[in-house]
Amino acid sequence: MADGQFPAVVDNLEVNEVNDGLIIYDSATDRVHHLNSTAAIVFTMCDGQTSAESIARVLSEGFGLEESPIAHVTACLDRLSAQGLLQ
Repeated sequence: MADGQFPAVVDNLEVNEVNDGLIIYDSATDRVHHLNSTAAIVFTMCDGQTSAESIARVLSEGFGLEESPIAHVTACLDRLSAQGLLQ
């Protein structure tokens, strides 16, 4: 996902919360995706108005991290996008 973009979840996904994250069913590809709790946070913040930097800041504050997890957030966004879950 390129810097400065504001990722958004694609339409028509069935998203269900489970104890350890999210289960997402994509009827367009007939695929099921399981996101761990951290990836689930990243995914749910993809509203088309929140940048990767903002997502990283929320994770950093929420988990009390000393360094920004921007590289991990970007990698997660890239994987979610490659799986067709983000636009």
